[in-house]
Amino acid sequence: MLTKFWRTSHLLLAVFSSVFLLIASVTGIILSTEPIAKHINSPSDKVAADTVSLSEIVPQLKEEYIEVFSLAVDDEKAVKIDVIGFDEEKDGAFYIHPSTGDKLAEIPPKNEVYSWVTTLHRSLFLHNTGRVLMGITVFLLFLMATSGIALVIKRTNGLKHIFAKIKKQSSVRYYHTLLGRLTFVPIVIMSLSGTVLFLNTQFDSALPIEKEHVLNQAEQISLAEFPIFQKTKLSAVKKLEFPFSEDEADFFYLELSDTKLKIHQFTGQIVSEQNATWVQNLTALSLTLHTGKGAWIWAIVLGIISINLLYFMYSGTKIAWERLSSKTKNKVGPKDAEFIILVGSENGSTRKFAQTLHAALLKSGNSVFTSEMNHYQEFPKAKHLIILTSTYGDGEAPFNARNFLSKINAISQENKLKTHVIGFGSMIYPKFCQFAIDIHSRLSNHSDFEVATPPTLIDGRSYMSFSLSIEEWKKRHEINIEIPSENQRKPVSLSSFTVHQKQIVDDGYALTFTLELQAVENQNFESGDLLAVAPPGDDLVRYYSIGKTEEGNILLSIKKHHLGECSSYLFEKEVGDSFPAYIKENKSFHLPKKGDVLMIANGTGIAPFLGMTSMYSKQKKTFFLGGRNPLSFKLYHKFIQHNKSTELFNTLHFALSKDEGNKRYVQDLVIENRAEVVYLLKKKGSIMICGSLKMRDGVLKELKVILEEEKLAPLENFIEKGRILMDCY
Repeated sequence: MLTKFWRTSHLLLAVFSSVFLLIASVTGIILSTEPIAKHINSPSDKVAADTVSLSEIVPQLKEEYIEVFSLAVDDEKAVKIDVIGFDEEKDGAFYIHPSTGDKLAEIPPKNEVYSWVTTLHRSLFLHNTGRVLMGITVFLLFLMATSGIALVIKRTNGLKHIFAKIKKQSSVRYYHTLLGRLTFVPIVIMSLSGTVLFLNTQFDSALPIEKEHVLNQAEQISLAEFPIFQKTKLSAVKKLEFPFSEDEADFFYLELSDTKLKIHQFTGQIVSEQNATWVQNLTALSLTLHTGKGAWIWAIVLGIISINLLYFMYSGTKIAWERLSSKTKNKVGPKDAEFIILVGSENGSTRKFAQTLHAALLKSGNSVFTSEMNHYQEFPKAKHLIILTSTYGDGEAPFNARNFLSKINAISQENKLKTHVIGFGSMIYPKFCQFAIDIHSRLSNHSDFEVATPPTLIDGRSYMSFSLSIEEWKKRHEINIEIPSENQRKPVSLSSFTVHQKQIVDDGYALTFTLELQAVENQNFESGDLLAVAPPGDDLVRYYSIGKTEEGNILLSIKKHHLGECSSYLFEKEVGDSFPAYIKENKSFHLPKKGDVLMIANGTGIAPFLGMTSMYSKQKKTFFLGGRNPLSFKLYHKFIQHNKSTELFNTLHFALSKDEGNKRYVQDLVIENRAEVVYLLKKKGSIMICGSLKMRDGVLKELKVILEEEKLAPLENFIEKGRILMDCY
């Protein structure tokens, strides 16, 4: 509930303040340039130095000019005076050299553009009504920043992880969160200081108390001998007003940063003083923090923050629109649907996968109902339940799935629901897809649900993993639907590929084959990239990991599935045959250029590694390969023998899962070679994993144990830094 409160508050505050915040941001960008312009146009020789005191400059001014009205130091520490001179050139207000008192430059008139923009920024030209509106807006900005950072803290599992890396899944959400973290403190400073300035215009603060000093009988002394002038440096002065006449009732009025002094013009004694109240000091500080006056570097920061506010308005609007538009329109109600899709999503991204499945089921003539997991209820005609859920925070349910587990115990179903669970998450987080795992566990032990397969856990919202999971689900239940290709809406340029070589092996458990392909046109690719293939009449693209041979050909390793349309289509291809496909770059699974590498694969996952062995020959490459029996490796014998002969395979280990004498899995090789794995990671090496998801999970489980026992960084850190790379299916 707390997360929902922060999210709702964040959205409503943005909606209510949007127009005024837009005006404040645009005008803020313009006004942030004013202190910068003043700094650039303010020559360094006008800067009041800490070495010059009033006792030096004041007598000098009195001698050089007929009459001196005032001396002031502006925000850029430039010294200016207002005088009557002996000639017209030295008459009026102008800048002077702080040491010599000589005239340096005229004081430029205030820029009318800045004046106009300032009024718009402060009051919208609506006087006090506008001030109130803009004042409320700047306070709402503070509340938005607070609610936003609360959501980030929740997403990153606590304050101590607030600057942990966030996986980039959606550019808009990623930069919205990233920039929100980086600019939170400046936004809070800017918004709170603006709020203080607004309140100062609405409420009369108590005036400082004027403290009268007892004057002693004293003789007249020269201005250079005034004690207060001697100890006051020019850089500390805001303004000094000179006596209007030689009457003892006229005084020097000296304004410092937090004090105003009345000074006897003949004896130099302090007649009275006013110390600024805490409200006045706070207002002065807020003026600098909100406007950047006298602090041009901070003004640059304020300008950047104002630009970011415009981006936040754009990205926030897009995020909200995506969340609202991702809601599925149902053609049948929950009482009549045969297929039920329930979605658990924190930001709406998971709903897009549900919409895809919903549309495919509708297109094939099925009755389907899609809703949030919190809306679980009786489904009297339902036969199938598909749950698609993300995980939020530290393995928790997303906000629209918090009530699901309690509802399944309170509501009974007429039919036993055939249930399929798909979890979405990121492997850089410790509890990857934990909520989906928990859901699967609970439903597996509940009498209303028939759960026949493990949950599908998808890293990084991979559409390919999602489509493969649905493919397996539809074949298991003999459901005739077509999931559209990931690139169906994007024009893709297909190329023709010709089979150069083909090998087939039957190890007694499965039929596996390799295809060595030549592209008709020149293609740029690396081992680890993907070849996208769709059989004729099928819109769903299948991706196969590529190994690049020394001749520059493409090596594919494929397991023929009994009901697999694409694997059967490719199996029918003979040497000389061609078929259309395209190469998809897969940068996240390219061979690291630095450090030694451990390559772990099972089955057909060996293909990209066979192409990588000849790359970066100075690297040490260790290979853990899993298969069912020795026949499983027959397809790759030629490549392995060649690479061993050229010492490109430094170390090669095999695990045979169907070997009666020594049954082992790939993860057992990780355990047996623990010292080598630890040494590799300590020396900044990398681990690459390619093959089945089940193998991946087994390997990661053992790696996690090893890292914990060796007191190394958590597994998630290695994944986040790209030291553990995976391409699994």
